[in-house]
Amino acid sequence: MDSIQTDPQDLRLNADQSANALVGEPMEVVACGDVSDPSMNNALSWMVQREWKEITTEFFGCVKELKLGELIHDNMFGLFDAMSAIEMMDPKMDAGMCCNKEATPLNFQIAVESGKMKLQNLESQELIGIIDATYSCVVSWLEGHSMAQTVLTCLYLHQPDKIEDKAMKAFAVAIYKLINLIRSFILRARVYEEEDFQPSNYGYDMYVDMTETKACNMLKSAEEDWVKKAKEVEGAKEREEVNALVSRLKFTRLFLQCLVALYPTKISNVVRNVSPTKTEMIDIVKTLNGALELAQVMEKTIEFGTQPEANSDTPNPMGFSMMVNQRLLPPTFPRYTKIKERAICIQYLSELIHRLKHACKIVHCTNYHSALNFFMEFSKKFGPCLLSRSILQTLYLPLPNMVFGTKKLTEVLKESAKAFIAPPVLLSDNPLSTSPAAINCVDSFFAYNEHTFSVLFEICGYNRARQRDKLGIMLSNFANLQDEAERVDAYLHSLSMKHENPRQHLACFGTWVLYHCLRAMSFFLLSGLELELYSVHEYLYIFWYLYQFLFGWIVSALTRADTFLVEQDYVADVKNAKGSQKKPKAKKRKGKTDGKEIIFNQAMQNMCGGYYKALGGFIGEDRIPEPLPMFDNEKVRFEHRFAPFATLSTPPPMAYSDFKLMKTYLLKSPADELYAAAAKHFHEARVLLESYPNPDEEWHEIVKVAKMNFVMMNLLASGLNRQSKTPPEFDFSCHRFFPIIKQRK
Repeated sequence: MDSIQTDPQDLRLNADQSANALVGEPMEVVACGDVSDPSMNNALSWMVQREWKEITTEFFGCVKELKLGELIHDNMFGLFDAMSAIEMMDPKMDAGMCCNKEATPLNFQIAVESGKMKLQNLESQELIGIIDATYSCVVSWLEGHSMAQTVLTCLYLHQPDKIEDKAMKAFAVAIYKLINLIRSFILRARVYEEEDFQPSNYGYDMYVDMTETKACNMLKSAEEDWVKKAKEVEGAKEREEVNALVSRLKFTRLFLQCLVALYPTKISNVVRNVSPTKTEMIDIVKTLNGALELAQVMEKTIEFGTQPEANSDTPNPMGFSMMVNQRLLPPTFPRYTKIKERAICIQYLSELIHRLKHACKIVHCTNYHSALNFFMEFSKKFGPCLLSRSILQTLYLPLPNMVFGTKKLTEVLKESAKAFIAPPVLLSDNPLSTSPAAINCVDSFFAYNEHTFSVLFEICGYNRARQRDKLGIMLSNFANLQDEAERVDAYLHSLSMKHENPRQHLACFGTWVLYHCLRAMSFFLLSGLELELYSVHEYLYIFWYLYQFLFGWIVSALTRADTFLVEQDYVADVKNAKGSQKKPKAKKRKGKTDGKEIIFNQAMQNMCGGYYKALGGFIGEDRIPEPLPMFDNEKVRFEHRFAPFATLSTPPPMAYSDFKLMKTYLLKSPADELYAAAAKHFHEARVLLESYPNPDEEWHEIVKVAKMNFVMMNLLASGLNRQSKTPPEFDFSCHRFFPIIKQRK
């Protein structure tokens, strides 16, 4: 037998020994070099003691007994290992795999030399086809695909300097500037995940040296040239094609100008970025309206350009190569990228402009509460669009903790607390407002905790699924925030007692913090309904928690703040009356907090109460199937669903034993009584929502759900399908949180 030839740094087996090791023959090991090295002795000892056995035949024999899709589960080889197992030289792992059936990928030079791509004298049809295909690639990139497989498949973008056609060169440069701005917005906002966006530019020169102004001037010059050609063209069809091309060049210019105007700019002599002012926003919206009209023209003239070939993945016959960047992709399972159709992409651009116009309205949100509501509403309406969410984030907080780049977030938070409950320390006529100790205490409180409130804006920028995950993690911050608020209130109250005619300062900041904490908790639970995370048999304790605790606590916090504001107004009126020697007139007082929000949360509490009691009736009649005990543990599920609330002291987390007790008490009532009680809750929710003037769209949706559930509950209470055990259906098509209950025969 051959010996192992080694040196102090390397230990290698030759081919003969490897073959002998596989059949289990003993090995004689002779070491050369420094055998006293412990690491070498360990390696030699392992190879001497280890016996190898060939299992190829036995392995394939066992495989024959497995059906297609089955896996062998072993303690040393579980599902994770099976999913990670990769066969070496598997073509699926090769970045050069010809998944697009393009034998020789075209690059810029080959395409030009072979005559498959023109650099000059492009016709209007060809330009329209290339522009539409490029926008299709841009939209595909915005929806999460890599830039290498979308935008950068356009060969004209690889070397714009060599393009002689004026319009094509201007468009190629403008697309680079658009991509740069889009990447800058998204990277600046930092509210994306891997599934949302891939920012890598794969080392391409993105024309960073050329300014956006220069690109717009190039587009403007190309527009003017084609406008002159339109006047010289005789045929009506040819003139329409030229005008369609002009509309695309102008759209690109206006869209680029809007993104440039929306991006925060630096003030002279001040090292900070500032968002556009209200006056500038008016001009931006006008430009967006112009771009929107041009997008509608583009949508009607898609057929004027060259169209993709049948059964081809290439978005346009000329100027594109789907595999040109294949070697730049990482050696993983390649993601097949299907470029979206042109009509869908132009419609996407139109909708994007509508979203940007709506995002511009953030300049009118002057306080924290209205801004947070705006972010939440924007996320609900336009959640899938990462670019518009990122632009909204950048507009409101162009710099961390600087609202619009001009005002500190701590000042905005102080104004929010003052508008919500008016803590005496924030009132100018209160002695505490001039106390250095009180001022320092309040400033420190807001400075240390402004990050928690700014994260709420950031969370609203993520997609809906990620929002829930991050919100659950952030709730732990509220536990510390509540403790600090209580200490600040106690300290300020002790200071206020030292002054003449003191005003109580108990639980002012604590109530304000509690309100925001409760809103985050309720949204966390409700978003699980929107994302369909809960099984039907879990609805009972979800709606129980919302009905019995969260919405009740929110209404209590709002009512307390409203009452405190009324008291503050009364004290101020009495003080003014004493100064003027006049008796204050009796008048109906109203707090400054929004009564609309109190009504809305009362309606939400009644809606959740209706579902809670309706589910109790269904469970009492065995209409909701329960999982088998051997596969499920309700206590484990309960604790998992409410785990993020465990760190909070206010409201105190509810234990599973509390729910079990309430459930037992609930199920003692007959089903028809529970259905009648549920109908009453839905009716009260409807009455509350309809009592407020000028309700918004969501209120109408909830009213519709409440009406239909009210009818269904009354029918069930009267004995409809009493003998049926068919499970009810919960239809979320009308509202994302509150389903319409349907009972089939």
